[in-house]
Amino acid sequence: LQRNLILSHSCGLGEPLPRHVVRLMIVLKLLGLARGYSGVRPLVVDALQALLDADAMPVIPSQGSVGASGDLAPLAHLIAALLGDGRIDLAGEILPAREALARIGLDPLELGPKEGLALLNGTQASTAIALDALFLAERVFG
Repeated sequence: LQRNLILSHSCGLGEPLPRHVVRLMIVLKLLGLARGYSGVRPLVVDALQALLDADAMPVIPSQGSVGASGDLAPLAHLIAALLGDGRIDLAGEILPAREALARIGLDPLELGPKEGLALLNGTQASTAIALDALFLAERVFG
């Protein structure tokens, strides 16, 4: 059931978000989950951290977020990769997610109750894009 929730929201399109924006998304999601209020297991947090550690960035389409009601499509693509669906950019090589996960020693996640909702909830994509713009402006005007 959780898998269907994630996959039903994986409906983005367009060019992929830049790797550094996806990295920011993961860091922001980790910061939110690390507070401990979302009800996700430590295994889920560890899997997201493993993506960062291995330079394994899920391929996330740049179009599909509505921001105001959450970044459902981009976050769904992020989490779908942990489930073994979609694609992952592994240090510059685009691979099917399941293959990339195997290369970095991860099994596809099986989400527990309410974890799908906790992982889809949030504005980490919009925030990462805004931070990217801020960092660029600081370099231009700083």
